[in-house]
Amino acid sequence: MKVSDVIVRFLEKAHVDLMFGIPGSQTCPLYDSLYSSSIRHVLVRHEQSASYMADAYAKFTGRVGICDGTGGPGATNLLTGVATAWTDSTPMIVFTGQQPLSYLGKGAFQEIDHVALFSPITKYSTMLIKPEKTIEILRESFKIATWGRPGPVHINLPLDVQIQSTDCDEKRLSEEVSHIFSQPKSCGDPYAISSALKLLIESPRPIILVGGGVHYSSRACRELRELAEYLDVPVATTFNGRGSFPEDHPLSAGRVGVHAPSFSNKILAEADLILAIGCRFAALSTRFWSNINPAAKLIHIDIDPSVINKNYLSTISIVGDAKMVLSEMLKEVKRLRYLGREKRMEWLKFIEYAKEEWRRTQWYVKTMSDDIPIKPQRLCAEIRRACDRETIFTLDAGNNKMWSSTFLEIYEPNTWIQSGCFGPMGYAIPAAIACKLALEGRAKNVIAICGDGGFYMSMHELATAIQEETPILICIFNDGALGTIKHHQKESYQGRFISVTLKNPSFADIAKSFGCQGISVERPSQIRSALEDGLRAIKNGETAVLDIKIDGDEPLPP
Repeated sequence: MKVSDVIVRFLEKAHVDLMFGIPGSQTCPLYDSLYSSSIRHVLVRHEQSASYMADAYAKFTGRVGICDGTGGPGATNLLTGVATAWTDSTPMIVFTGQQPLSYLGKGAFQEIDHVALFSPITKYSTMLIKPEKTIEILRESFKIATWGRPGPVHINLPLDVQIQSTDCDEKRLSEEVSHIFSQPKSCGDPYAISSALKLLIESPRPIILVGGGVHYSSRACRELRELAEYLDVPVATTFNGRGSFPEDHPLSAGRVGVHAPSFSNKILAEADLILAIGCRFAALSTRFWSNINPAAKLIHIDIDPSVINKNYLSTISIVGDAKMVLSEMLKEVKRLRYLGREKRMEWLKFIEYAKEEWRRTQWYVKTMSDDIPIKPQRLCAEIRRACDRETIFTLDAGNNKMWSSTFLEIYEPNTWIQSGCFGPMGYAIPAAIACKLALEGRAKNVIAICGDGGFYMSMHELATAIQEETPILICIFNDGALGTIKHHQKESYQGRFISVTLKNPSFADIAKSFGCQGISVERPSQIRSALEDGLRAIKNGETAVLDIKIDGDEPLPP
């Protein structure tokens, strides 16, 4: 069996159903092996989109995302999406092509050290040199990508190695693949769990702070909700944690961090105990490490011990898988007779008052504004009203994400897929296509939200959406600028605007040229009908683009 055949057969055994990339001369053997495979290969229009899709697929499904690119420029084009996966701890396998081994070091076409290139942004980067090592490298790559703190792995495939023969049989393949699914997961130290529960029950002002590790990696949303409801403890999330807990739940404390609803940061600052789960206390979610009560006790649960005590010293540290640890906490708490709920009655009243106070602010009341240009708050509110609870939203970087993370509530797990801590633009559309493909025909709507700047960076993937028959709705928050940087230049550089204004064409007309529906929206009264038309289009199997002119001068909440 050829090495390329072994790779594809291993992927099939590992239940890989989708792969994203663009072929090149150095990956032709791999593609030839994919020709008769059950794996659906998705041809993107730029390799960066392939790595974005692999990242979004992994976040949405919890399975490993697979992408590929040929050598040289194909590989370098993958880097931004791989760095996104590295920053967000997303399991991914990246295959790149390479010239034959005998050519290396002689100035071969597109020759570059791919292993060194990917090393800083992967858990493991290697070149397959010996055919007999193929299965071993694949097995270890899947283990490294998924065990412990997940992340991307890179495998470089020389052209001559791909076509060499190696011994392999179905029995061995099955045995080797079985090892990658036998991950030992820690349920945490029982003594630490007991001590943590004691602190939690005794606290009059506790809060649970949830990061992406709860739903992206552990799929622990059910256990989280059960624990919060059992103890009457409010739950706040980071950007990546959104969807772990319904934001219309009475115990929701919203999304914390920069430009968050005022009540969220207020609650976090008043908490006397924080139970942090799958959360790294990164810059944006802590308002650059300023919104945490310094006197609060901290219980920190994370699968990666290097994260604990990094930005904040914990009172109790629990190293383990979030789902396993929360399950153990639930078992123990259900044996207790005293849960301390009465201590938290005033705290819950404070939280409800803080929410009511937020609804009276100048920012929130604009969710009903009829002003022209359209206020972004109104747009977010209209999108939420038009969509059911299980609608999946994919987000780009920029003000569009900030507005959406504050004024568009998220209710269900894995319905908020974003470019995360690395924050690349151009992510939302490829991510939406990946999520729609992963749904495998299930009737759920996928909506990509991006700015006009971000749309430019991936509008070519409209062709992919058409070709792959993945109907998605794209909402462009069109402010005629690179809005985040324009706001920054206004606030920090006295309005000396440079290279932030965009002279845009009609994005609706561009959408139509790809074969999509295109709708222009300029007035608040047009939003509802445009959304209804867009949702009707995707129900009928069409991709639709809404070009929505918003007020780019509207300031974000602080």
